[in-house]
Amino acid sequence: MQQLNYEPLITKVTSRDVADLKTKFAQKKPQSILQVVIILLVIGTISPVLILTASVSKDSLYIVFGQVIFMAVIAMAVGVTIIQQQARKWQQGVRINRFAEANGLKFSPKIDDPVRDGMIFNIGHSRNAYNILTSKSSNSFEIANYTYTTGSGKSSHTYIYGYIMVQLDRNLPHIVLDSKANNTKIFGLSISDLPVEFNPDQKLSLEGDFDSHFTLYAPKEYEQDALYIFTPDLMQLFIDDSLSFDAEIVDNNIYIYSNTQFDLTDQALLQRLFHVIDTVVAKVESKADRYIDERVGSAIKDVIAVPGRRLKIRKSWVAIVLLFFYIIYFVFSVLYPMLSIK
Repeated sequence: MQQLNYEPLITKVTSRDVADLKTKFAQKKPQSILQVVIILLVIGTISPVLILTASVSKDSLYIVFGQVIFMAVIAMAVGVTIIQQQARKWQQGVRINRFAEANGLKFSPKIDDPVRDGMIFNIGHSRNAYNILTSKSSNSFEIANYTYTTGSGKSSHTYIYGYIMVQLDRNLPHIVLDSKANNTKIFGLSISDLPVEFNPDQKLSLEGDFDSHFTLYAPKEYEQDALYIFTPDLMQLFIDDSLSFDAEIVDNNIYIYSNTQFDLTDQALLQRLFHVIDTVVAKVESKADRYIDERVGSAIKDVIAVPGRRLKIRKSWVAIVLLFFYIIYFVFSVLYPMLSIK
């Protein structure tokens, strides 16, 4: 990759720059929406207290109104914090957009429910990618952040990832590389941070100390294909440059995942990400150029046989047991009483 100009990341951002970026991407001012939120917060805080004043003695009236003022200040503080967060977000957007323009890249502030084939992109709801840098060349790459939510209400949880996606020239078998460096440690146990769990019989052991850093998954009967791609020199590149990242090869794309978001105004981080593209991803691309699935037997078709297209997902026995007990609970607490009514 050509030498990149990082100077735009540290240039001053004015309110006019922010307004121009919003105009470019046809964004409405978030302040107008937030002002409505603040008003609703204030009304929702004051109204119940005012209603209570009807039953409050005159001596306690000052205390009641003091509470109203305090709650209103809290509501205003929340609104101001949201406005400041929005302002910082758009200032970041200006810098990333300038960086993109200076280096022949494309910037998008947000894409709702992006269509991607990686494992993190088809889970949950409220899915969106943001702060997206893409190349304009035919062999494209994408550096971005991604978020999705599972559950609802108090049981909801939002997940945030940073990712790199690079398009390969040929299709490859579905292969996942799970880094042990970013696993969650609980009572001495190392728990994978991958959003899905793969059948353990698809684990493939590799030479050297690679297994102490990563767990490699490859479809059954595609072990030799995975070894063709993950040669010792590529494994060393992953250890040297991508130790804290997970990776996934699916169809003709390779994804590099981080379980924390990317600050794309951080020059050191950007340099690291582009270095990963120049080393690790470039090595995978060189392997993809010469790969042929022998089960298909044709380089022209550029397809992978069905068994190699997707890894098998492990069934969650905990979820099955919970579902079983829920069905029993529903039958005996809801259906049985209804059927027993004469």
